[in-house]
Parts: sequence; C-alpha cells; structure tokens
Amino acid sequence: MEIKRYFSVNNLKRIKKDFKFLIKFVNTSYGEFDFAIRNDYFNIYYKGNSLAKVEPKKNSLYKISINVKFFDKTKADNPKFYISKSVSGSYISLTLSTKQLHPFLQKKHMTEFASRIKTVHNGEEIDFEQSLITDNLNKQNIIFIDRQVTDTILKRKRLDLLALRQIKGNKYKFLVSEVKLGNNTELKNKVATQLDFYVKHIKDNFVDYKKCYELNFEQKNELGLLNSKSNKIEIIEPVEGIILVGGYSGIAKSQISELKKSFPHLEIMQFTNEI
Repeated sequence: MEIKRYFSVNNLKRIKKDFKFLIKFVNTSYGEFDFAIRNDYFNIYYKGNSLAKVEPKKNSLYKISINVKFFDKTKADNPKFYISKSVSGSYISLTLSTKQLHPFLQKKHMTEFASRIKTVHNGEEIDFEQSLITDNLNKQNIIFIDRQVTDTILKRKRLDLLALRQIKGNKYKFLVSEVKLGNNTELKNKVATQLDFYVKHIKDNFVDYKKCYELNFEQKNELGLLNSKSNKIEIIEPVEGIILVGGYSGIAKSQISELKKSFPHLEIMQFTNEI
C-alpha cells in the first residue's frame, strides 16, 4: 500500500520559490480557493471543484491541466501565456516556463476560471463540504488536511475529507470525515458502513498514513498554507470517524436517530440553519 501526498525535497523548493504569488492568493481567498498537495504535484480547487492540476517538469518547466469547459476561450487561452497546448479528452494540457506562471495564474484568469466552474455547479453537498473547510481555517484543534483522499489500494474510492483532531500540543489523531446533506438518501446504514470501511483502512495502514500526513502537514506549513504554531506534528492512534450532516433537520432527524442506534461508536455532528 502506498499513499504519497507530498513533494520531493527538490520540488518543494521549486514550489516554494515559484508559487509565492499563488499561495498568497489562496490564503487571501478565505477558503474559496484551496491548494492540495498530491504525489509530487498539486491541485488548485475552487469551492470543492478541481480547477487545475500543476506538475513540476524538467528544465524548470511546468505542466498545467485544466478542464476544457473551464479554459476554452478565456483570456488565459492565449499563446503568450504558455509554451505549448494540447488537448486530450476533456482536458487541456499546457507547458509553461517559470516566468509564465504568474501571468497565467493571475487573479483575473483565476476569477474567470472560477466563474466557469460556477456554471457547472456540482451541488449543495460540495458547497456544504467547502463551508466546513472555510469556517474552520487556521484552527489549531481541528485541521482539514486533505480532501478526495485515495491510495493504491482504494484506487477509485475516495474519502470525502480527512481531518486532524488535536489531542494535546503537537499530537493529533486522524478524524475520517464523511459529509452528507440531511436530505441525502445515503444518510442511513450506507454512509456509516462506508465510514467504518475508511476508518479500518487507515487503521490497517496507519504507519503509511502517519508518515504521509505528518510530511504533508510539515510541507503545507513551510509553504505558508497553514497557520500552525507547530512546525511538525505527531499523528497518534486511535483513528476516529465522524459523519457531518448539513441542513434539512426535519428529514435528517429520524435518520440520524437510527444511525446512532445501529452505529453507536460513530460520532455524528449535525449543522442546521435554525434561527
């Protein structure tokens, strides 16, 4: 089993040097844009939707992949902003020099990409997931460290959100998080069984996950993406799970009650819009 959501030493140095402007932009978006470290590359998210994949390449070049729907005929779709462009399926692949990064990923272009994403809106559940991340930025006691988590065993299966819950000081434990709206028909045994599966999977591969996310945290902190008092953390057992339920309290009430009876070991937290 392998999970790698961090940069090599050399690529971390490159990213830190070449993307200071982008990290500043992400940090001042108050959670609307997100920078997620992957296997020696990173994804930029906008409100939970993947906006672009950015990969360091040889000779100080970068490859940026963007969905055609988000890129085609935007102001960024101009040869002065990149060296080459190719299309594969529904994605545009661009090759850029270091000097072209800031002009290409400038605020005006990012805002235009974001407006395209809004037109294909992926629904309330993604919005709720994003609000959880946004409203918990820069906290010490809970850190949403990653989203859409997968590894070589999980393959196509992806965990919604992975959080770190503070135990004491720089000691944290994994909090596996499944996000559901109160009116989702999956808010029954299915979501609990799914969450149990992911909790067990991380328990069974704890050493690999621990190594991965201790380094992920360290690199995010070094890049300036986290406002943490600790440069390094230690992730300890046990692994825990939580179901985060949003809205529709009338519909959700009976389903949550049943879930608590059938799966008393799981933590369930409900967020409502009651006045």
